[in-house]
Amino acid sequence: MLIGAAGCSTLRKSDTVAFQGRWLGKEIGAKTPGVCYLVVSGDNAEFRGADTNEWYQATFTLREDTKPKQVVCLTTGSSYPPMIGIARYGIYQMEDGMVRLTINEAGDTSVPSRFDAPGSRKFEFRKK
Repeated sequence: MLIGAAGCSTLRKSDTVAFQGRWLGKEIGAKTPGVCYLVVSGDNAEFRGADTNEWYQATFTLREDTKPKQVVCLTTGSSYPPMIGIARYGIYQMEDGMVRLTINEAGDTSVPSRFDAPGSRKFEFRKK
């Protein structure tokens, strides 16, 4: 009986656990090229753009049961105060220590259908 139970214990960690920590990345096709940062603790995230005047704090929820996987971010702090309280919708992929993230601009309540979706921002992050 114990052998059968042990053989079924291949539970996968949630992506929320894998997201924890400091990430270093870049925005694909950015107006301001350079390094951006993402720091995740629990369900809170802080983003710093390559433009040092751009920053966001947010709570997030992952939807791991969708294809592609989705993320919903609610802005709780920002270098641009009208963004506070606004939700943003995106998709993500975690693979080989990298996260690809495509997220729509604030006010767009749709979820990007693909990683090269027009009008969205695209990022690649690696764990620091």
